[in-house]
Amino acid sequence: MATKDQLNQLTKLIKPMLELEKKSLVVRPEWGAITFKNAEQDLQRIFSLLNYLDVLPLEYLPENVANNIISQLNQSRGVLGQIDGYNIEQPNATQTRDGLVQQIHAAVESLYNSAALWLPFLAYQKGDVTQNIAKLSASVAEASGIIDKAKNDIEKKAKEIDEIIIKAREASAEAGAAVFTKAFDDEATKLSERAKRWLWAAALFGLAVLSVAVFTWYWTQTGLDSVQLWQKVASKIVALSILFSATLWCGRIYKALMHQSTMNRHRALSLQTFQAFSAAASDTQTKDAVLREATRAIFAPGICGYVDSGAGAAESESKIIEIAKSIAPSK
Repeated sequence: MATKDQLNQLTKLIKPMLELEKKSLVVRPEWGAITFKNAEQDLQRIFSLLNYLDVLPLEYLPENVANNIISQLNQSRGVLGQIDGYNIEQPNATQTRDGLVQQIHAAVESLYNSAALWLPFLAYQKGDVTQNIAKLSASVAEASGIIDKAKNDIEKKAKEIDEIIIKAREASAEAGAAVFTKAFDDEATKLSERAKRWLWAAALFGLAVLSVAVFTWYWTQTGLDSVQLWQKVASKIVALSILFSATLWCGRIYKALMHQSTMNRHRALSLQTFQAFSAAASDTQTKDAVLREATRAIFAPGICGYVDSGAGAAESESKIIEIAKSIAPSK
């Protein structure tokens, strides 16, 4: 078994050498283009071995083995110190670098031959392997249980999140439908009030046409020649034409506003119907069908008798229905 003196020597050698690991022994700014790249692998090997020796119980080493490791560590420490103190301003800097690379390689090989074979034995002495394996197996089993429980919790939470998302979408859809229902209803009321004003205007212009026609019928002048007669007739025709055109124009505006008011009222009722049927539906396909039909009822050009349907109504209706069909499955 290694003596206390040998253990002290090993500690005094290993600790300072591990301090060199914190320094850059491969590339340094002051070295410029000269580097120790060729020795990088050997440097990694020696520091890895030193880290093992630093934590293992070296007191189980035989005395002769401890002496060999001490000797090899002294040799390796000297080479590491030369690399740490390397200066490119010295003569033959490149040849010196190459020599240090060869020396550290030889030192690492000798150190591994002396110490590497004893690492498994020292690791076994550091702890009961069987006990460690049992602890590791227990830890793995415990980790597996935690992972399974976490998976179950995640799946449960995922279902809850999906349900929350569905409820949120339904609530937002209902809120949006309610908002648009009120918007359509309010717009219908506004248009209806405006239409009434234009109806009164049309009635007044119609009354004016009738009054002018009656007045001109009973108001006659005698003693007019043909030119004066035609002038009177032309002025009466012009006045009646302007008043009659104004009456027709007010009537058209009235019909257009009443058409829009009726269609907006129809859309509000369609949205209310959609909300009722959608709330009563139990599956997604039924809700999609209700959405498509509600879209058709809302955006299809209606014929309510006030105005004629336009030529592009059918094309506009088909485009809106196709958009609703493409949206419905994704909802």
